[in-house]
Amino acid sequence: MSFSDKPMRRSALLSPWGVGAIVPFPGDESLMIAGLDMWRYTADLQEFIIKDERLQKRLGVSELRWPPDYRSPKEDPSNCNLFIPTVRFPSWHYCPFCGTMKKVGLFTKHPVCTAHQWPRGRNCKPNVYRKRKLVPERFVVACPNGHIEDFPIAEWLHSTGEHAYDPDTCVIRRSTGGVSASLSGVHYECTCGASRSIAGALYPGALKKIDFYCHASRPWLGIAHDKEHPCSCDTDKLRVVQRGATNVWFPYTMSSIYIPAGEETDNRRVLAIVDQYYDAIMQQRVNGEINRAIITMFANQAGVNADELMKALLDRAQGQDAMPPPDENMSEDDYRLAEYQMLIRNSGNDALEFHCKNQPVSAYDQVIHKYFRSISLVPKLRETRALVGFSRLEPAATTKIAEHKKTLRLGSGDWLPAIEVYGEGIFFEFSAETLTEWSQRPLVRKRIEALNKSYQTAWISKAVPGNLRPQFVMLHTFAHLLINQLSFECGYGSSSIRERIFCERCTENHGMTGVLLYTASGDSEGSLGGLVRQGEPGRLEDMILAALENARWCSADPICIQSKGQGPDSVNLSACHNCALLPETCCELGNRLLDRGLVIGTLEHPETGFFD
Repeated sequence: MSFSDKPMRRSALLSPWGVGAIVPFPGDESLMIAGLDMWRYTADLQEFIIKDERLQKRLGVSELRWPPDYRSPKEDPSNCNLFIPTVRFPSWHYCPFCGTMKKVGLFTKHPVCTAHQWPRGRNCKPNVYRKRKLVPERFVVACPNGHIEDFPIAEWLHSTGEHAYDPDTCVIRRSTGGVSASLSGVHYECTCGASRSIAGALYPGALKKIDFYCHASRPWLGIAHDKEHPCSCDTDKLRVVQRGATNVWFPYTMSSIYIPAGEETDNRRVLAIVDQYYDAIMQQRVNGEINRAIITMFANQAGVNADELMKALLDRAQGQDAMPPPDENMSEDDYRLAEYQMLIRNSGNDALEFHCKNQPVSAYDQVIHKYFRSISLVPKLRETRALVGFSRLEPAATTKIAEHKKTLRLGSGDWLPAIEVYGEGIFFEFSAETLTEWSQRPLVRKRIEALNKSYQTAWISKAVPGNLRPQFVMLHTFAHLLINQLSFECGYGSSSIRERIFCERCTENHGMTGVLLYTASGDSEGSLGGLVRQGEPGRLEDMILAALENARWCSADPICIQSKGQGPDSVNLSACHNCALLPETCCELGNRLLDRGLVIGTLEHPETGFFD
C-alpha cells in the first residue's frame, strides 16, 4: 500500500525513518515503511544507481540505489508513479470521540468508526455520511530480535479469567482521563463486562503474566505470525513501548567518502571521462585487457589524447588494486585507513568528486604548531550513506552486516537503499608525538580509567571491546567543540556539520590521529565554501583558540566539569548540552564518549588537558 499524498524526503528513508520504522503522518495516521521486496523501480533503473565500489564491496552488494521518488506522468513519463510502499501499523485503532476500537489489516485504508452504541458515555451517530477516522493505538510490543506487534489489548483486558473474549461478538472501548494523568488513566472495557487499565503493562515481565509471547511478527514484510521461524526471545525481554519512542527503531547505516585513485594527469577532460565511464570501460575488457577501440572512441568524442586516457585508466585500476579489498568482515578502522591516507596529502582535483589540499602546520601561526602536523582543506567531497539494517530496543552493535541485511527483506536481493551528498570540509591531522606524550601523563590515565568503568557496562563497548584510549576521547570532544564554534562563525547550522573520526578507539593498529569536520547536505548548503574559508591560515587559529576559550567555562560548571558520569549510558564526563553536546545527526556515537577535561583540563589540574 502506498500513498501519494504522504510526502517524505528521500534522505529521511535512511534516518530517522526507514524500512521497519513507524512514520507518523498528519491526520493521526501511522504507517510503517515496507520491506525492500515491495519497492518497485522502472526499467530505466540507471538514474537511481549510486556508484561507490568501495562501499558496495564492504556491504557485499552489487548495487546501491536512491529511494524512488514520485513523479507525475507529465513530469517524467519514463519514471512516473513511483511510490514508497507502506503497511498500516499499529493495527488497533480507536475513535477519538466514542472510544470504540477496531483491529484492521496491514493493507487496509484509513479505518472509520463503526458507531457502536454504548449504554453510557459518548456515542457516535450511526448512519452518518462522514464518519470519524480512527486513531492508531499508542502502545506496541517490541522484541530484542527486531520483531514488533500490537499491544495485546484483548488478552490484557481478559487476563483475569472472569470473562472470555469472543472476537465475533466482543467490542472494546478505550477511554482516557479521570483523576490520574498516569497510565492508569488509559482504560479499556469490553461489551462482555471485562474492564482494566493499562497500568503495569510497561513493567518487565508484565506480558509473561498473561502468557503472551513473541509471535515473530514482521509487519513491514507482511508477516503477522511466523510459525515456521519462531522467535527465541524470552518473554521477560519483551517490552511495551510507545509507538513514537526512540527505541522502537535504531537504523544501522554505513557511510563512505569517495576516494579517487590514480589521478596523475592534469587534463580535466580525461579525468572526467575516467570518473564517469570507468565501470563501463572495465566491463568491456577482453582477457583482462582494456579494449583499445573503446578508448579511442571515447577520446575522439571528447577531443582528448587516447594514450593519455589509457594511462589514466591504468593508473586508476592500479590504484584500486593497491588498496586492501573491502569486505563484510572488515573493521571500520581498516575501512577508513584508505580515506585517512588521502586526507593527509594533496589528492584529487576539481574535475573529480574529491579534492583535498594539504598544508603543513608551519603555514599557520606557531600557536598551534605543537598540536597539529598538518591541516587539509577539502573544497569538494562526496559521501555515500547506505541503510544496512535496523534493530529495536537497543542498537545492535555486534550484529554482522549479513545479519543486518536480513531485516530489510525476505528475498535475496542484491541492493541496498542509499543516498549521496556533497559538501566540503576541514581535516585536522594531530601530532602523533604530542598525543603520545600527553596520553602517558598519570592524571590523563587516571581520568580515562574513570570513563572506562562506564564504558565497559554500556552497549557501545560490545562493538569495540577493550579499554578506551584518551586520544580518541580527546579528538572526539575537540570535534564537538569546534563544530559549535564553526556554526557561530561561518553561519552553518550545527546540525549541518558532521564529524568523521580517524582514530582507533581501543587499539592502535594504524596510528590514525585525525578528525574530519565536513558539511554533507542534500541541498546547496553543503557546498557554499564557508567552511573551507574558515580553515585558511589567519582564520583557523582564531577559530581554534575561541573554541578552547569558550570550553574553559560551561554555564553548568562546576557541576559539569566535576561530573563523574553523565549523558547517554553515563559514558561522558565533562560534557553537557551547554558545552559539548551536538544534534545527534552530527555525532557518530550519539553524543557518547566525550570529556571536556581531556581537552582543556580541569579546575584542579589544568595540565590534564591536551591544549594546556
